[in-house]
Amino acid sequence: MANDGFTVFAVPKPLCTALVAAGRDRLQAAARAWAESTSDPDDEISPDNVADLLERVAALIGSRTEKHPDVYCWCFAP
Repeated sequence: MANDGFTVFAVPKPLCTALVAAGRDRLQAAARAWAESTSDPDDEISPDNVADLLERVAALIGSRTEKHPDVYCWCFAP
C-alpha cells in the first residue's frame, strides 16, 4: 500500500489529557524516541518532523479539549 500523504488521528481522552499536560521538552523527547525506534532509512519523515507534528497535535488538543473531548483530525503531507 502506497503512502497517499493523508494521516488520520483519533485521540482518546486519556492520551489527550497526557499530551496537553506534557511540556514541550517532554513532547520532543517522546517524539524523537518514538521516531527513532520505529524509523526506516527510507522514511520520509524525520525525527524533527515527528516532534513538530506531535507538538501541533498537542496544541490542537489543548485548544479544543473543553469543547470537544474526543479529538479527530487529519492532515495531508504530499
